[in-house]
Amino acid sequence: MKESREFLQLETDRLVLREMTLADAEFYFRHFNDEKVVLGSGFPGPETLEAAEKELELYCIRPFKVAKGIRWGIMWKGSSGLIGSCGFYGWSKTSRRAEVGYDLDPAHWGKGLMREALRAALRCGFEVMALNRIQAIIDCENVRSIRLVQRLGFQQEGVLRQNSVFRGEFRDEACFSLLREERMNAGIP
Repeated sequence: MKESREFLQLETDRLVLREMTLADAEFYFRHFNDEKVVLGSGFPGPETLEAAEKELELYCIRPFKVAKGIRWGIMWKGSSGLIGSCGFYGWSKTSRRAEVGYDLDPAHWGKGLMREALRAALRCGFEVMALNRIQAIIDCENVRSIRLVQRLGFQQEGVLRQNSVFRGEFRDEACFSLLREERMNAGIP
Protein backbone atom coordinates (compact mmCIF):
# COMPACT_ATOMS: atom_id res chain seq x y z
CA MET A 1 0.00 0.00 0.00
CA LYS A 2 1.21 3.53 0.61
CA GLU A 3 4.59 4.10 2.25
CA SER A 4 2.84 5.22 5.45
CA ARG A 5 1.65 1.61 5.77
CA GLU A 6 -1.67 2.78 7.17
CA PHE A 7 -4.44 0.25 6.65
CA LEU A 8 -7.02 1.66 4.26
CA GLN A 9 -10.62 1.08 5.36
CA LEU A 10 -13.13 1.03 2.51
CA GLU A 11 -16.85 1.82 2.48
CA THR A 12 -19.61 1.08 0.01
CA ASP A 13 -23.30 1.91 0.10
CA ARG A 14 -24.04 -0.98 2.47
CA LEU A 15 -20.68 -2.25 3.72
CA VAL A 16 -17.53 -1.41 5.61
CA LEU A 17 -14.31 -3.23 4.71
CA ARG A 18 -12.02 -2.99 7.70
CA GLU A 19 -8.76 -4.35 9.02
CA MET A 20 -8.99 -7.80 10.60
CA THR A 21 -7.44 -8.44 14.02
CA LEU A 22 -6.97 -11.42 16.32
CA ALA A 23 -10.23 -10.34 17.98
CA ASP A 24 -11.89 -11.79 14.85
CA ALA A 25 -10.66 -15.33 15.61
CA GLU A 26 -14.07 -16.63 16.73
CA PHE A 27 -15.66 -15.40 13.50
CA TYR A 28 -12.80 -16.94 11.50
CA PHE A 29 -13.18 -20.30 13.27
CA ARG A 30 -16.96 -20.43 12.83
CA HIS A 31 -16.94 -19.04 9.28
CA PHE A 32 -14.23 -21.26 7.83
CA ASN A 33 -15.87 -24.34 9.33
CA ASP A 34 -19.19 -23.66 7.60
CA GLU A 35 -19.49 -26.53 5.09
CA LYS A 36 -20.59 -24.20 2.26
CA VAL A 37 -17.57 -21.94 2.83
CA VAL A 38 -15.25 -24.98 3.04
CA LEU A 39 -16.60 -26.31 -0.27
CA GLY A 40 -16.23 -22.91 -1.93
CA SER A 41 -12.68 -22.36 -0.74
CA GLY A 42 -11.48 -25.93 -1.19
CA PHE A 43 -9.72 -25.88 2.18
CA PRO A 44 -10.68 -27.52 5.47
CA GLY A 45 -11.44 -25.18 8.36
CA PRO A 46 -9.20 -24.78 11.40
CA GLU A 47 -9.71 -27.51 14.01
CA THR A 48 -9.40 -25.29 17.09
CA LEU A 49 -9.75 -21.65 18.04
CA GLU A 50 -5.96 -21.53 18.51
CA ALA A 51 -5.50 -22.85 14.96
CA ALA A 52 -7.98 -20.20 13.74
CA GLU A 53 -5.89 -17.47 15.40
CA LYS A 54 -2.74 -18.76 13.66
CA GLU A 55 -4.47 -18.90 10.26
CA LEU A 56 -6.00 -15.46 10.79
CA GLU A 57 -2.54 -14.05 11.49
CA LEU A 58 -0.94 -15.89 8.56
CA TYR A 59 -3.57 -15.27 5.87
CA CYS A 60 -5.33 -12.06 6.91
CA ILE A 61 -3.06 -9.94 9.11
CA ARG A 62 0.54 -10.73 8.14
CA PRO A 63 0.27 -10.10 4.36
CA PHE A 64 -0.38 -6.39 5.03
CA LYS A 65 2.40 -6.18 7.62
CA VAL A 66 4.96 -7.52 5.13
CA ALA A 67 3.50 -5.65 2.10
CA LYS A 68 2.52 -8.83 0.26
CA GLY A 69 -1.23 -8.19 0.24
CA ILE A 70 -4.22 -6.93 2.16
CA ARG A 71 -7.32 -8.64 3.54
CA TRP A 72 -10.42 -6.76 4.62
CA GLY A 73 -13.08 -8.02 6.98
CA ILE A 74 -16.53 -7.27 5.57
CA MET A 75 -19.38 -6.05 7.76
CA TRP A 76 -22.70 -4.30 7.32
CA LYS A 77 -22.58 -0.54 7.96
CA GLY A 78 -23.72 0.10 11.53
CA SER A 79 -22.77 -3.42 12.63
CA SER A 80 -19.68 -4.75 14.36
CA GLY A 81 -19.77 -8.40 13.31
CA LEU A 82 -18.00 -9.72 10.23
CA ILE A 83 -19.92 -11.48 7.47
CA GLY A 84 -16.94 -12.29 5.22
CA SER A 85 -13.61 -11.13 3.92
CA CYS A 86 -11.86 -10.23 0.69
CA GLY A 87 -8.49 -9.02 -0.42
CA PHE A 88 -5.28 -9.55 -2.30
CA TYR A 89 -2.34 -11.84 -1.76
CA GLY A 90 0.78 -12.68 -3.73
CA TRP A 91 1.22 -8.97 -4.44
CA SER A 92 4.21 -8.32 -6.70
CA LYS A 93 5.10 -4.64 -6.85
CA THR A 94 7.55 -5.18 -9.71
CA SER A 95 5.11 -6.95 -12.02
CA ARG A 96 2.16 -5.03 -10.48
CA ARG A 97 -0.08 -8.06 -10.03
CA ALA A 98 -1.93 -9.83 -7.22
CA GLU A 99 -4.46 -12.58 -6.71
CA VAL A 100 -7.88 -11.84 -5.27
CA GLY A 101 -9.61 -14.02 -2.71
CA TYR A 102 -12.99 -13.67 -1.01
CA ASP A 103 -15.57 -15.45 1.12
CA LEU A 104 -19.01 -14.61 2.48
CA ASP A 105 -21.31 -16.09 5.11
CA PRO A 106 -23.85 -18.17 3.13
CA ALA A 107 -26.69 -16.44 5.01
CA HIS A 108 -25.81 -13.34 2.96
CA TRP A 109 -25.45 -14.97 -0.47
CA GLY A 110 -27.61 -13.70 -3.31
CA LYS A 111 -27.76 -10.08 -2.10
CA GLY A 112 -24.98 -8.66 -4.30
CA LEU A 113 -22.78 -8.01 -1.27
CA MET A 114 -19.61 -9.68 -2.50
CA ARG A 115 -19.88 -7.94 -5.85
CA GLU A 116 -20.22 -4.63 -3.97
CA ALA A 117 -17.25 -5.42 -1.71
CA LEU A 118 -15.05 -6.62 -4.56
CA ARG A 119 -15.75 -3.53 -6.66
CA ALA A 120 -14.35 -1.41 -3.80
CA ALA A 121 -11.38 -3.75 -3.34
CA LEU A 122 -10.63 -3.88 -7.07
CA ARG A 123 -10.78 -0.09 -7.28
CA CYS A 124 -8.26 0.08 -4.42
CA GLY A 125 -6.07 -2.50 -6.14
CA PHE A 126 -5.88 -0.52 -9.35
CA GLU A 127 -5.74 2.99 -7.84
CA VAL A 128 -3.86 2.64 -4.55
CA MET A 129 -1.76 -0.48 -5.09
CA ALA A 130 -1.12 0.44 -8.76
CA LEU A 131 -1.91 -3.09 -9.91
CA ASN A 132 -1.99 -3.84 -13.61
CA ARG A 133 -3.32 -7.40 -13.32
CA ILE A 134 -5.62 -9.03 -10.78
CA GLN A 135 -6.23 -12.73 -11.10
CA ALA A 136 -8.62 -15.19 -9.51
CA ILE A 137 -8.04 -18.94 -9.33
CA ILE A 138 -11.37 -20.70 -8.75
CA ASP A 139 -12.34 -24.36 -8.37
CA CYS A 140 -14.17 -25.27 -11.57
CA GLU A 141 -17.12 -26.58 -9.56
CA ASN A 142 -17.61 -23.24 -7.77
CA VAL A 143 -20.12 -21.90 -10.28
CA ARG A 144 -21.29 -19.02 -8.03
CA SER A 145 -17.76 -17.66 -7.73
CA ILE A 146 -17.09 -18.04 -11.45
CA ARG A 147 -20.28 -16.09 -12.27
CA LEU A 148 -19.26 -13.39 -9.81
CA VAL A 149 -15.87 -12.69 -11.37
CA GLN A 150 -17.37 -12.83 -14.86
CA ARG A 151 -19.94 -10.18 -13.82
CA LEU A 152 -17.02 -8.07 -12.61
CA GLY A 153 -15.40 -8.24 -16.05
CA PHE A 154 -12.77 -10.91 -15.43
CA GLN A 155 -11.80 -12.96 -18.48
CA GLN A 156 -11.15 -16.68 -18.27
CA GLU A 157 -7.63 -17.53 -19.41
CA GLY A 158 -7.77 -21.28 -19.05
CA VAL A 159 -8.10 -24.27 -16.77
CA LEU A 160 -5.35 -25.47 -14.48
CA ARG A 161 -5.93 -29.20 -14.64
CA GLN A 162 -5.72 -31.08 -11.33
CA ASN A 163 -4.12 -27.99 -9.79
CA SER A 164 -5.27 -28.59 -6.22
CA VAL A 165 -6.23 -31.42 -3.90
CA PHE A 166 -9.34 -31.26 -1.74
CA ARG A 167 -10.49 -34.12 0.46
CA GLY A 168 -8.16 -36.50 -1.35
CA GLU A 169 -9.39 -35.59 -4.83
CA PHE A 170 -7.46 -33.70 -7.50
CA ARG A 171 -9.42 -30.62 -8.61
CA ASP A 172 -9.34 -28.48 -11.74
CA GLU A 173 -9.20 -24.72 -11.25
CA ALA A 174 -10.10 -21.95 -13.68
CA CYS A 175 -7.81 -18.93 -14.03
CA PHE A 176 -9.44 -15.53 -14.55
CA SER A 177 -7.89 -12.08 -14.82
CA LEU A 178 -8.86 -8.43 -14.98
CA LEU A 179 -6.38 -5.92 -16.40
CA ARG A 180 -6.09 -2.27 -15.46
CA GLU A 181 -7.09 -1.25 -19.02
CA GLU A 182 -10.28 -3.34 -18.75
CA ARG A 183 -11.52 -1.97 -15.44
CA MET A 184 -13.77 0.71 -16.95
CA ASN A 185 -15.55 -1.90 -19.07
CA ALA A 186 -16.16 -3.79 -15.81
CA GLY A 187 -17.70 -0.69 -14.20
CA ILE A 188 -14.75 -0.13 -11.86
CA PRO A 189 -13.70 3.53 -12.14
